[in-house]
Amino acid sequence: MRTRTYTKKDVVEITAKRSGHTFSTTFKIVDEAFVTLREMLCEDTNNLRIEIRGFGVFEVKPTKAKPKARNPRTNEIVYVPPRRKTHFKPGIIIKAALKK
Repeated sequence: MRTRTYTKKDVVEITAKRSGHTFSTTFKIVDEAFVTLREMLCEDTNNLRIEIRGFGVFEVKPTKAKPKARNPRTNEIVYVPPRRKTHFKPGIIIKAALKK
């Protein structure tokens, strides 16, 4: 079974067809939207939430340090520092579509 991968170009093409705008105009809009989301997610805030109604929620959450993690290849005990991770929670419409 092959995984279907959509690229930003695919998103731009589909959006351009639906909106009736040109590819170049739509590319600028979609690209700026992604850049804005990326910049917002990379802000220096531990707990961050971007809610897009009808789509879902992007969250940035801090993780705790792991002082006794193990490297499975060498069995060496290593320290993993605290970091921030992203999480996406789909909205109601996406959840309903995925349940079918």
